[in-house]
Order: sequence, then structure tokens, then C-alpha cells
Amino acid sequence: MQADLSTVPRFVNFYRPSYTCPKSEVSRSRKEVHDMEQDPAGDRSAPTAITKAIQALLDRRGIPERKRLGALEAAVGIAYQQVRRRMMGDTTWSVDEIKRLAAHFGEPVFRLLGALVEDAPGEPAVLQVGGAKLACSVWPGPEAVQGIGPYVAIPGEESNGWTVVPVSEAVGRRAFEVRRLIVEPEPPRRVAVVDDDDDLGRAIVQFLRQKGLDAISYTSAEHLRTALETTNFDGFILDWVLGEEKATALLPLIRAKNPAGPVIILTGQIDAGGDESDLASALTTFRAQLYEKPSRTLSLFNALELGFQASPRAQ
Repeated sequence: MQADLSTVPRFVNFYRPSYTCPKSEVSRSRKEVHDMEQDPAGDRSAPTAITKAIQALLDRRGIPERKRLGALEAAVGIAYQQVRRRMMGDTTWSVDEIKRLAAHFGEPVFRLLGALVEDAPGEPAVLQVGGAKLACSVWPGPEAVQGIGPYVAIPGEESNGWTVVPVSEAVGRRAFEVRRLIVEPEPPRRVAVVDDDDDLGRAIVQFLRQKGLDAISYTSAEHLRTALETTNFDGFILDWVLGEEKATALLPLIRAKNPAGPVIILTGQIDAGGDESDLASALTTFRAQLYEKPSRTLSLFNALELGFQASPRAQ
């Protein structure tokens, strides 16, 4: 039965003029920027609304103060000193930068920018209408009087937020008025591909991106460890041998961050005995799947998709 989406609220798009950093902007070394950050007297700019919204995002993600500029640098892909100038309010964020930032942390754009139009960001919710369930952000109002609509928010029925339903379906349920409701597509699942063969890693990443996943390539175990400090992944593809390390060194950290997401280990030739035993133990202990090289990228994609069905999105 096809879902009737005719009553779904319109999507809301947020636009701001983009900003291009002028060539005359003087760059500072990373050490100079670090020294300035340690000097509270150097901060003479009041936080802007967008800065507060980004700070709230970093708070939700539990990123410590000392790592925030580095995390934003990695998320947006601009220079460290430019990130600092934007967070100080000296220069503005462009629309594309905000989109990249939201995608990197897996948040809808409007939830990130909600502070620009509301005192507080929207709360996560699921809109149930016409047989469909759509992720959304909701700003609940006071408890609803019967007949106030067209939509109301129901607390406590979804594990990760509110349930939003047409008022006609809220009979007998405790409901609150909906002051604002934003429906946005969910960001794609993010996958880390770790292989010290850069060409192979990039080929896998390119295919996964063509299939709609947000795949990122890393060439060493240390690179993934650094990324895991600020980034959440829904799935992982790991080469068994990574330089002088094996993938088993990463698996405890991966499972601490994502207990249920799909983990695929790729192997070439392995030595019988100890190496084979270590591999078998890792597959069992950390619930990983094994694929031998060369593996068809479509098979890897299908394995990820099946794993996603049984695991929640990384938060």
C-alpha cells in the first residue's frame, strides 16, 4: 500500500548569502592561533547566533573545548585560522559550509540553524502521516486543547523524541500544540573505509558514494583513531593488515563507539595458525564479517545495507 504524503508539511529551506574569504586576509600560523585561544583577553567579539548554534551542536556531541576548532576544521574543510575567525564572529559562515558541518555531524540543517529563529533548537521527532514515518524537528507548544491542529506532538512514544500526528489521531492521547515543524531528508549513512592501499580504498569509497553513502577513506589505523574522536560512523570496512598493525587493534574502539553497526574485514593471503586464529576470534568477539580480496564492491555495499537495517543511526 502506497503511503499518502499529501498532508505532509512543506519542506523549509534556509538561505543565507555566501561569503568568500578575501585574498587580503592575513593567515596566522597554527601556533599563533593556539596562543591567542589561550588568552581570554584576545576574545573581544560577542558570539553570534550562528556561533551559539554551532557551540550547541558541539555540546550535544560531547566535543571538549580544546578540540573544537580542530573538529570544525575537519568537518568543514577550511583552514584552522578561518574556522577561528568565523567562531569569533570576524567573518561569516557560508551556506555550503553550514551544510557540510551539518552533514559531517549527521544533523538536519534546520536543527543546527534553529537558534537563528528560536530561543532553542527543535527537538527530534517522528512524523506519522498517511502510513509513513518521517524524521523531523518539532518545537512543541503548550498542552493542546481538543481540536487544536492540524498536527499535535505526543511525548514518550518514540525512544528518541516526540511523535507528531494529525490531531484526528490524537484522541485519548496526551498531546501538545506544534509551534513549528520541519521535515528534512535524513543524512546518508557514514562509512569509514580503512586500507593502506590508497587506490583500493578510494575505489571502494567512490562506489559507495555513487550508491548514496557518505564514505570516507583512511589509510592507517591512526587516522581512523583520530577521526573517531569527533566523528560517528554507521559502518566500517577495514583491511585486516594495516601497516604494522592489524584491524583487531581498532575493533574494541569501534565497538565502544558503535556497538551494532556493520563491520567488514577484508583479507588477502593470511598465514595459517596464529594469524588465522586471531582473525576467527576477532570476527566472533566483535561481530564482524569477512570478505576476501578482491571483493566485489556491490557485495560490500549489500552487506552494509543489511547491517544498517539492524542497527540505529550513529548519534
